[in-house]
Amino acid sequence: MMAPSALASGSTHQKVTILAVFALVIYSTYHFLTFYGLPTHVTSHESTASAVEFHVHPSRLPPPPLPQGGGLPVLELDLPLLTDIPAPYYPNVVPPIVHYVMSMGEGDPRPLQYFQYLAIRSALKNLRPRLVLIHHRPGAAPHGPWWDLLAPYVTLSPITPPEEVFGIPVIHYAHKADVVRMQVMLQLGGVYLDQDTFVIRSFDDAGLFTEPTVLGMEADPYAEKMEWEPGGLCNAIIVAKPGASFLQRWFATYRTFNESGHEWAEHSVAMPWELALTYPQEVTVLNSRAMFYPLWSKSDVKRVHEPSSTGLRGGGWDFSASRQLAYHAWESVSLPYLERLTPTSVARGASSFARMAQAFMGPEDRRIERQLAMAEELTGR
Repeated sequence: MMAPSALASGSTHQKVTILAVFALVIYSTYHFLTFYGLPTHVTSHESTASAVEFHVHPSRLPPPPLPQGGGLPVLELDLPLLTDIPAPYYPNVVPPIVHYVMSMGEGDPRPLQYFQYLAIRSALKNLRPRLVLIHHRPGAAPHGPWWDLLAPYVTLSPITPPEEVFGIPVIHYAHKADVVRMQVMLQLGGVYLDQDTFVIRSFDDAGLFTEPTVLGMEADPYAEKMEWEPGGLCNAIIVAKPGASFLQRWFATYRTFNESGHEWAEHSVAMPWELALTYPQEVTVLNSRAMFYPLWSKSDVKRVHEPSSTGLRGGGWDFSASRQLAYHAWESVSLPYLERLTPTSVARGASSFARMAQAFMGPEDRRIERQLAMAEELTGR
C-alpha cells in the first residue's frame, strides 16, 4: 500500500500538470487571436461601451429631437450588392475590413498623393486589417508611384457611382461618396476611413470592435460648447458591424435627401447626431477629442501644420500626449499643406503633423522622392 505522503505527492503533481495544460491552452488561444489580428475583447451582442475610450455615456446627452421610439424604423433595406469580393465575416464583432471611397467624380483622377499614401499606411499599421478595399469609379483606379507601393496590400473594388438614392438625384461627387460608404458598410461592415484620415492608435485595443456602431463627435469651432453639444457626428470615420441597425436608420433618412438644401452636411453629419440622441443604445458616441481634433478652423490647421516645437509651450499639438485614436486632416481646408508633404519634410518633423506622420513612412519613400525629383528636372517643371 502506498504511503499517504506519496499519495499526496501524486495528487499535487496531477494538479500542477492540469494547471500547466490549462495555462498553455489559454496562452495558445490568446497568441492565435493576436497573431491573426482578431479582436481579443468580449464579443457578446451586448454593448461594452463602458470600456471604450473617449465614450460619452448616453445619460450625458441632451434629450432627443424626436419622442423616444419615434422617428424612422429599422428597415430591411433592399440594397444592391455593390461588390462580390470575398470578405471576412464575424457576426459579433466588427470585421477586420477597411474601406476607402475614391474617384466618384468625373474626369481622370490625380496620381495618389503622398499624404494619402501615409494615411492608408497608418490604417495598415494600426488596424491590421485582413482586407483593405478601395472602392472607385470603373476606369478611375488610383495610380502613381505612391500607389504602386500600396497596391500589393489593398484590393480594388470598382463601383459605379450612384445617380440617385431612393429615387432622388445625387449629383455632387461628395454626396455620391456618402451614399457608397453607407452601402458598403451596411453590406460588409468594418471601418470606413476618408483618405485624409490618419489612424494613430489601434481601434481594437480601445474597445471599438465589439460595438455595433461607433461614431465620433465633430466639435463646433464657432462656439465654446460642452462635449455633448457638437456640430454633429462626422462620417469621415465609421466603425460598424454589417447590417447595423443604426446604419439602417441612418441610410433610411436619405429618403429626404435634397442636394440643393441649405445644409450641405445634413445627412452626413447632422442626421446621425439626431439619430444618436433618439437611439443611443444603437451607437457608441466618442467625444470630440477621439478622432476629429484639432478642428478645421484656420487657427487649428496652422497649429497642426506650421513649424512648432514639442512640449506644452511648443505652439503645436501633441498627437501622442492626446492619446487620440485618429486624426482627420480636413483636406478641403488643409490641402495647401498636405500636397506639399514629402518624405524629407515629414522626416524633419518640423510640424506637429510631420511628427505624427513619421510613424507611417515606408522604407521606399526616399527612393520614390528622388525618382520624382529627377522626373521633374527632366521635364523642366
